[in-house]
Amino acid sequence: MSAETYTCGHCHFEFNKGVTACQGCLGTVIWGATQQEMHQAGQFMAIVGAVLGALLMFGLPELLNKYLGTSITLGYGLGFGTIIPIGIMGLIGYFWGSNNAAKEHRGKCRTFR
Repeated sequence: MSAETYTCGHCHFEFNKGVTACQGCLGTVIWGATQQEMHQAGQFMAIVGAVLGALLMFGLPELLNKYLGTSITLGYGLGFGTIIPIGIMGLIGYFWGSNNAAKEHRGKCRTFR
């Protein structure tokens, strides 16, 4: 039975799954996404989600009023309450982005020096 081996991207030393440092160049071996990568992807998607939420709360009623002649108030009449659905869209975006980053790097091995 042979163990699954990986090759360092810097020094081409072979190592087994589960190690935390390359024995050839002493580089750090990362399995999957780092916390920083997941956080950055989450932040970006949180901004995208919040912008989409704001467009739904303010842009959609404006378009409906302009082109269909409806009389929907901006924010659907919620006032400052529109912050809640926009925040929820931002939270959904954060978790979706961080989970996508984790999924994208799952099973991958990378070395850093």
